[in-house]
Amino acid sequence: MTDAQTPPIDENHDRANDDATDDMAAQVENWIWYGFQSADEIDALIDASAAPGDGFDVARVKAFAVSTLARKRATEATWPKTTDCDQLDRAFARLHEQGICALHGAGDTQDDGFEAVVDALSEEGVPDDRYHGYCFYVSQDIDHALDDEGLQLAYGHLGRSEATDGEHVAVGQRVCEALRQVGLEVAWNGSARRRIALPQLSWRRRTPG
Repeated sequence: MTDAQTPPIDENHDRANDDATDDMAAQVENWIWYGFQSADEIDALIDASAAPGDGFDVARVKAFAVSTLARKRATEATWPKTTDCDQLDRAFARLHEQGICALHGAGDTQDDGFEAVVDALSEEGVPDDRYHGYCFYVSQDIDHALDDEGLQLAYGHLGRSEATDGEHVAVGQRVCEALRQVGLEVAWNGSARRRIALPQLSWRRRTPG
């Protein structure tokens, strides 16, 4: 192809592609350090997020994912056998047994969390009287935990607007008890209008697989 035939470089497109690639890499880094998805699941999420023609550089993002996962695996080797996230899992398992729908990483916002609770209650095979309360945290809360700011949990009675403060507080007390039983430090003033905090929780969740 001669110079006359060479198509012009679209600098705006290249810049947009670089920006999209950086944004996607940041999202992938979050997924990896959140620790819920396996390497294969992250690879599939990258593919699913790609927009044909004008999206991010898939190859670059996947290479970034591989290097970040390797770095995290090396860091995981220095963690204690049982992490705060392991203890949190045990507490949430106990809460399920006690009729409180406890969800990990329930979306990005509080509204997402409430929707996730509704979805969990609507799943096939879940009896109407299986749960009386809920508890969850979202990705924004994990971000704070990764910044060493602890983790905050939303909770409440499933009646929500119809439930009394006393019913919401009773659920909060159950949640606090389950957390303390597994050894996590809890901070809560007993108000239905205040979320439960785990001020010393260190976010260390091992990548599955």
